[in-house]
Amino acid sequence: MSRQWKKSIRYHLLIWLLVPLLSLALVSTFASYFLGLALARSIYDKQLANSADSVIARIKTNGDKLTVDLPPAALAILKHNYQDDFYFQVISPDGKVISGDKLLPLPPSIDKNGPGSTTASTSLSEADGKKPPLPKKYDEEPSFRTIEFKGREIRVMTLTVPTPDSLFDHLVIQAAETRNTRKELANQISISIFLAQIAIIICGAGAIWIGVGRGLRPLANVEKAVQARAAGDLSPLNVDEPVEIISLIKALNSLFKQLENDIELQKRFTSNAAHQLRTPLAVVTTYCDLVRKMVKDSEVQGVLGELEAAINRMSRMVNRLLVLARSEPGANATKPFSKLELSTIASAVTAAHVPEAIRNKLEFEFLAPAEPAFVYGEQNGLEELISNLIENSILYSEPGDKILVKITVAAGQALLAIEDSGCGIAEDEREKVFERFYRGTATAKPGTGLGLAIVKEIATSHKATIAVESGANNKGTSITISFPKCG
Repeated sequence: MSRQWKKSIRYHLLIWLLVPLLSLALVSTFASYFLGLALARSIYDKQLANSADSVIARIKTNGDKLTVDLPPAALAILKHNYQDDFYFQVISPDGKVISGDKLLPLPPSIDKNGPGSTTASTSLSEADGKKPPLPKKYDEEPSFRTIEFKGREIRVMTLTVPTPDSLFDHLVIQAAETRNTRKELANQISISIFLAQIAIIICGAGAIWIGVGRGLRPLANVEKAVQARAAGDLSPLNVDEPVEIISLIKALNSLFKQLENDIELQKRFTSNAAHQLRTPLAVVTTYCDLVRKMVKDSEVQGVLGELEAAINRMSRMVNRLLVLARSEPGANATKPFSKLELSTIASAVTAAHVPEAIRNKLEFEFLAPAEPAFVYGEQNGLEELISNLIENSILYSEPGDKILVKITVAAGQALLAIEDSGCGIAEDEREKVFERFYRGTATAKPGTGLGLAIVKEIATSHKATIAVESGANNKGTSITISFPKCG
């Protein structure tokens, strides 16, 4: 998952909402399973009690014996299904199994008290000879328990049945069955509830995704309002914002105001610095010329020559620093950008450097495209960018080298390329040369180390990209500025 997606508000809302929902779904699934077991127990315990009633109805007195006439067909009916086994016992008060499964454990009360602990039975001879029907109802509530029998869990119901005018005053009936159907019903209930909850969670996730998208739409409107602004527009944002982002709008407006004040201060500083630095340097240069005319000593003339060279370097650096300050994105924010024809600007700047190229005995060439190369930018900045690239190529080229200024158009995108056959730039330095005051190690020629830094700032303000490669035949340097399409 991308870093950008992890920073998404939608992502965090989905996580913070879906994780609790899934946790609740798991908890409710477990709870529904146990509730399903309780429901299945209640339902099947009633059926087990009905099965015991059926066993009671089949108890008959045959002379001095009690029998349970439960044929296989009736036993099959008592099973209700083919997933569970059914067991039953008819137990006398003294703990003897009269009929049913002999191996089924006796009720805890009989096990505890042992045979003969119950009330003595009444013999059939003491009765009046009649055989009254066994009562259909009994006066004791049945008891239920779950035990292990033959390696399986079974549910056992125990009840006491009064038998007046019979061999015994009461009988103990046990009916039992395995729990397969009960567990299956509980599982079906749990799965049904879980699937329903998953469907609700999926629908909820979709609703969250759509709802969050609609909720964040005002932020997208603010983004469009900011992007639609001109580069120098620092007026307050005026959008119909919801209450939740009023503080954000206020913070942006405060930032715009602060930025406008900072730019104004920087403009005043640049203007004052230009006056305060250029004037003294011009005065010193004038005095050097005056001293050169007044003093004819050769040693003094040599010192004056070095002083004038140092003053020229300092003047050049001051000019570059001022240009760099004016080229920074913050300072460019108030400059008007417009649709310009790049080849026209490049042609004029190239022509202005022809005399310097001739003095340095360089071959200078300009190639214009067959179609207009439009860019969206500020003319003074573009002129400064092209001029710095040409001056850099002239400075680091030797007599006889070639400098080519070429404008091309590819897919509506304007490209400016300055190629020379000079000393070139090492691959490991091609990123560093755009740093301020950094100078390459391939030459010892004097320079300020600010020319390409100015190019970088101007290109950034025009949203252009810079590529540095070797020149033709891997000699020299080729710097290509790619400007965005001018719509």
